[in-house]
Amino acid sequence: PPTTCSTDICNSALLTKRQEYQATLFTLHRGILPITIASMYCQHCHTTYHHNYKVRNASSPLAQREYYGEIPDLIMVSQHHVVERQLAVLWEVQMFLSHTSAEAASRIYNEALRTRNDDTEVLLNPVTVWDAFFLHALLRDGTKHQVCLSVPHNETNVQRLNVALEARNTRMAGTGQDQWAHACRDCMKVVGTSASSSCRISACVTDGVTVGHACCGVHDCKIPLANQRAWFCPSHNDLRFACAVRGCDEKSETGWRTCTETAHRGYEVERRAQGKAMFTLKVRLARTSDQAESISVKIRGRLSRRWTHNEQLMVRCCSIILSRATFFGSEAITSVKEFIHVTFPVHYPGSLPSYIFYDNNCLLRRHLAGSQNPMDARLNNVGLPVDAFHASRKHKESDAFCIMNCSPAAFPELMDENKWIFNSSVAEQVNVWFGKYQPIVKEMPVLRYNFFLDEMISLRNDWMVRKLRLDGKQPHFIPLEDLEMELALMS
Repeated sequence: PPTTCSTDICNSALLTKRQEYQATLFTLHRGILPITIASMYCQHCHTTYHHNYKVRNASSPLAQREYYGEIPDLIMVSQHHVVERQLAVLWEVQMFLSHTSAEAASRIYNEALRTRNDDTEVLLNPVTVWDAFFLHALLRDGTKHQVCLSVPHNETNVQRLNVALEARNTRMAGTGQDQWAHACRDCMKVVGTSASSSCRISACVTDGVTVGHACCGVHDCKIPLANQRAWFCPSHNDLRFACAVRGCDEKSETGWRTCTETAHRGYEVERRAQGKAMFTLKVRLARTSDQAESISVKIRGRLSRRWTHNEQLMVRCCSIILSRATFFGSEAITSVKEFIHVTFPVHYPGSLPSYIFYDNNCLLRRHLAGSQNPMDARLNNVGLPVDAFHASRKHKESDAFCIMNCSPAAFPELMDENKWIFNSSVAEQVNVWFGKYQPIVKEMPVLRYNFFLDEMISLRNDWMVRKLRLDGKQPHFIPLEDLEMELALMS
């Protein structure tokens, strides 16, 4: 830590009361090392200086850890655990390139990178991996925006970063990704036969992928759960005592999710049995012997936690992800429309792409045609084609409205010598990558869930930009003056 106080009132006074304690350092090349951590204290302003941060009036409930400006080479992720920055970078690269979980990362480290002659018997655990990931990402974010990270000092290690995580999550919504204004030769084209008639066109693809977190049991309720074991948010918590069968107002019996009604109890008993092998074997036997009697009870209810419906992504046709949003109840057309408005806000009219591919654009176009919302009128200038795969296999030939308004064949400017000039299947390709995070984030608290997914997108975008640059695609940012201009119409 520093040897002189950096506050203005102390005028570089010498620090005293050096305190030391033992800790563990996790390194990339030298394994696990026992170390001694020292802190210094200023008697004038009551500030304690640690290796990564300083705390003024540390005993106060309102005390804040103020991290120093640059990302340190050694990151104190907890009081007794220090992680080398190079190792933290390795973990996040493993996460965004190969979907490595914290559990797997810790096992890989203990088996492959921990030297066998370590004097300590301490092993790396997943908690330390997660602590390093989130703290390192926040420190990098603060450095990028020239803001020093400040977090509560006297909170638990789990809760300490929550305020900073929430602030970053809020900033990321809509236009927060660093590559939001991205453009390159794969996602922006110049069309036209001459300089006077040519113009630039761009395209994006939006699609949903089945990744989600636990949410309130009330349909489309967006209020966060009090904890990961809760079935309902605080506003609907009284429903946890209600019968799980839809439409039943009776109270559930202790130890059960349903009331004492015979049919309702039978429904719960059967649903519990469905998870066992014998139930499956009996069903197979009944089908094989042509038994007409159905085993299932025709009752609808919910005997498990509810999960958000999907994550909606907006992707440039070059595979750069512009934004992400969580859809709670369903992938409704109105939700997709609002997602477009948030991703391409009205104060940046030039950010709207010329075309947005979506597999259900025919319903979106119908909705916009009947909308009375003045803001929706801006989307009338955007082409809304359905990608070729869904148009040919998922949409009916009898749907004249879809064929006339959303068939890719209705947009000849999107073809060049019988080849599509944009990769309209890019969202499906991105979904394969993004969907593999479901087992990692499924049980994450919502703050960390959102932060982690946004960070994975950000890291992947940076990697994709480097790849596009090497491929000669000339990645760049759309100038602010162009973003503030109205969308030009195709002639």
